[in-house]
Amino acid sequence: MSDTGSRPAGPDDFIAELNAFYESCNRPPYRKLAEISEHLGELYGRRGLPVLSATAVFEVLAGRRKRAPTSAWVASFILCCQRRAWETGVRSSDPGIATLPHWQSRLRAAQGAPPERAAPAAEGSAPAPRTAPEARSPVPLRLTAPQRVTIADYKEHGRELLDRAQEGDADAVYRIAVLLGTDPTRGAEAVALLIDAAAGGHPQALDLLDASPNGLDPRQAAEHAHRLGESAPTRDAALAYYQAAVGGGRFETAFKITEILQEAGDGPRR
Repeated sequence: MSDTGSRPAGPDDFIAELNAFYESCNRPPYRKLAEISEHLGELYGRRGLPVLSATAVFEVLAGRRKRAPTSAWVASFILCCQRRAWETGVRSSDPGIATLPHWQSRLRAAQGAPPERAAPAAEGSAPAPRTAPEARSPVPLRLTAPQRVTIADYKEHGRELLDRAQEGDADAVYRIAVLLGTDPTRGAEAVALLIDAAAGGHPQALDLLDASPNGLDPRQAAEHAHRLGESAPTRDAALAYYQAAVGGGRFETAFKITEILQEAGDGPRR
């Protein structure tokens, strides 16, 4: 059992959950987890996830870190534990990335709770500012050829998203995931991209993962697409998201498309 007696104040419940999961995988040796983490890209296509170190795994599980681990670290840890449990026969299958949305949701909840109660402020003094979680950009995204073709079909905005994603822009990765996720046949692809965006600290990616804990619901992706269309800065961008929203089942968004085309002189007149 891990030593929880000296665990500092912080997201203790989440660390306890990680320990319970580690126990359920038959406590795989830390060095084995580190070895598996070197091959996550080959096993699951998850490029950019950190390689685990035995020391870090011990310190996190023992509660010796002051902060909760990062989204990317948690993803590596869960994938490695699952893989080792399957390899040793502890589990009958390896669920792969399917379990990651649950863990990202649990981590987000832990990060949202203040680690300790703040002392009352002196009368007349301003409250201390709250520090937002540190956001990291994922590594440059490598999309499959079919994914690139799909996004490029969204014309100028699609090409812009591809360029930004290639540079490691978490927001672009999230937007690409939304566009793909409105297609019911591409939910798994979209979830993988949302996890990448979440690892970069993108809050809407986490929201969409939370809303679809059992696999991405295209209607949830369509809702996000509609909101992106509402705030889009250009006509091409708005059309891209509205078209995706219609594809995901939000059919009333078709009226938005008609209005844009009429304003541009490209659609039927009333």
